[in-house]
Amino acid sequence: MSDTTFTERQIRVKSATLVRDDYTVLDDASVVFPRGKTTIIMGPSGSGKSTLLKIAAGLFPPDTGGVTYDGLDITASSGETERQLRQRLGFAFQDGALWQNMTIYQNLALPLQYHFPRMARSEIDERINRLVASFPVRRHFPLRPAALSGGERKIVSFLRALILEPEVLFFDEPTSFVDNQSADRIIAVLETQRRRGTTLIGISHSAELTARLADYLLVIIAGRIRAFGPVKEVVQTADREVQTVLTEVLADAATFDGDILDLLDGSDPFS
Repeated sequence: MSDTTFTERQIRVKSATLVRDDYTVLDDASVVFPRGKTTIIMGPSGSGKSTLLKIAAGLFPPDTGGVTYDGLDITASSGETERQLRQRLGFAFQDGALWQNMTIYQNLALPLQYHFPRMARSEIDERINRLVASFPVRRHFPLRPAALSGGERKIVSFLRALILEPEVLFFDEPTSFVDNQSADRIIAVLETQRRRGTTLIGISHSAELTARLADYLLVIIAGRIRAFGPVKEVVQTADREVQTVLTEVLADAATFDGDILDLLDGSDPFS
């Protein structure tokens, strides 16, 4: 993607490569995630999806290349610049990644206390209560993460990522291992964020989530970005390996959203 496509408040990954134990996890990946749109990242197990997502979020630096947001180098920022960037970016981890020595309430409150140290306890309470209103989380406030199921911890991680009302929300399989009702609520929250103009970048193998949210698709195979663009363009690819990846999700997507049929122009690109 050329430099002319860059505008403010976009996550831009440029020539990012990561090698671990002589294995290339990510190979010269470059992508500009469209501002205010939802990009769903797909790929086989071990293809580099989570690595790309975490590098794009600035959670760790690539060996070569870099990541910028709003013209700022995410991976090289420190001090006040890093703090301000972290305030604008939210990340919902696949495994929850909650602080084990804190209660659920403290986990949710921590980002607010760190970024707004003068915020009154009453306002913190109000924000948290408003955020969890649609989820059965309040009863867990006094508990520590170990007392919750894996799905419950994932929900708390998802809500914590939203507590600062980020401009960009990264998520990794937010609806896996949660009950159907909670999955529906998570997708509804993401739809609300999308309508508000939040940039959403995430990994998901959920046909429903993809059908209802995706504006762009990114397919990564063996550490290389093999396809990226609007859904309508990517589903028409002639790349058989990309078709195989897409089939896993999009073959079922029409069950949840008839608009997917329009994107496929009435034909099956995977036949």
